[in-house]
Amino acid sequence: MQNTQAYQLTAYCGIYCGECECYKAKDNEKLFEYLVSRGVPKENLPCPGCREKEGNCPVIGETCETYACAISHGVDFCYECADFPCHRLNPAADRAEVLPHNLKLYCLCSIMNKGLEEFTKEYPIIKQKYYKGKMSVGKGPILD
Repeated sequence: MQNTQAYQLTAYCGIYCGECECYKAKDNEKLFEYLVSRGVPKENLPCPGCREKEGNCPVIGETCETYACAISHGVDFCYECADFPCHRLNPAADRAEVLPHNLKLYCLCSIMNKGLEEFTKEYPIIKQKYYKGKMSVGKGPILD
């Protein structure tokens, strides 16, 4: 599994880097310029993904603590850890409208249950439901 593109582009926390704007900036000059205008250092773009950058996320400008934790526990994904789920994966309302971090538990459970390849195929719709879905009580997010 570790040599697949899906593996290389899926962070330890379950976020799929292949759908991240910092990764997609490699093929989109306007997106690249937009991210730089929003404070992402241009030398950090495009981002090849969490694993290749050894957790040095261009958005936070330092090594991700979740990455460091996963490495120290010797796991490929957080759901493999004896401490899963831990406080690092706890969702928060703060900046939920712009950061996909509230998706981590859902993503990790999807990877665990469906496998990485199927998860990466489904991730674009998962992300779209997160950002553009309308919550229907009892049904979850629905796209119009």
